[in-house]
Amino acid sequence: MGRCSTAVVLPSVFVVCILTALIRDVESTTVNKNVNETEMFYYEIRPEQFNWTNDVETNFVYTPSLQNYPDLLHWIHYKFNTKNRHGYLYGTPPADSSERLIQLDIIGLNKKTYQTARQVIQLNILEKNWYATNEIRFKINNLNVEDMFQEEHIPNLLNIFRQYLWVDSKQNLYVTFLASASDLGQRLPLDPNDTEGVVVNLGSHSNFSTILYDLEKEISPLQKMNKCPKDFKRTSVERFFRANGFNLDWCSFKLVQLKILNKNHTKNEKNETSSTNHENKWELMESLQYNSQSKYAATNTFNVAIIIIIVFVIGIVLSIMVFRFYTQTIFFL
Repeated sequence: MGRCSTAVVLPSVFVVCILTALIRDVESTTVNKNVNETEMFYYEIRPEQFNWTNDVETNFVYTPSLQNYPDLLHWIHYKFNTKNRHGYLYGTPPADSSERLIQLDIIGLNKKTYQTARQVIQLNILEKNWYATNEIRFKINNLNVEDMFQEEHIPNLLNIFRQYLWVDSKQNLYVTFLASASDLGQRLPLDPNDTEGVVVNLGSHSNFSTILYDLEKEISPLQKMNKCPKDFKRTSVERFFRANGFNLDWCSFKLVQLKILNKNHTKNEKNETSSTNHENKWELMESLQYNSQSKYAATNTFNVAIIIIIVFVIGIVLSIMVFRFYTQTIFFL
């Protein structure tokens, strides 16, 4: 990733560089935020932070980037909520990060007055004493990523597991990963008003509970289905999620044991590291992934249809040409 002066010639890069240069002398505010490694964080960007009034007729644009760079780090993402005109920065700092202090520039544009403003976010990445060794992975059908940052959705989701399903994790359960299902390979819904779905990973160093193991056995037949029922409601724990407004895709529900050694376990050992990198990447379940066979089958069907249409059009053109040639021959005779 190059700096603005040496950036690749792309319109988006130039926009960031130009806006940064224009507002460099504008008064800016700095916000300090502490975040933990391997734990998902989010930061809400609101018009009020730039001394703007969030009325119905005003549109706002926020352009976040790593300070002095045209883009964000690979683990930091940005979403804009068109409903409340708020922006959201979110991501999971990697384990054993070499950079403990990260500064982000947020350039705000008021499209009604064309006023620009700047805010600096300083992320202080704190070392985590314990890494999660067990992780729950699942997809929520009826929400988007930006919805998760509203109405206490994340605390409510964590409380379901802390109070009912994974009581032993009450003191150390946290979100290790969060992403839009479409960003991970699922197709966008045909109706733009439908939700894309959000994939969530919850981690803890506590052992999985008997309830979770029983739930995994209960939904195991679903994972063999080619297509998961969208409104499947017959799990024994469904009531906890429905009561809090969560519609889970049970075909994507998975218990995963992470091969990560906690710092406390290697305290007296010399520079021992985890056997695998702590990359919170969601493994697409069968109900969400599009395997190569089905992809190639769909591609072949499409290609055959195109060939048939082309042959049909060529046939019509040739028929017209033959007919015209025949009528002209008859006329001259």
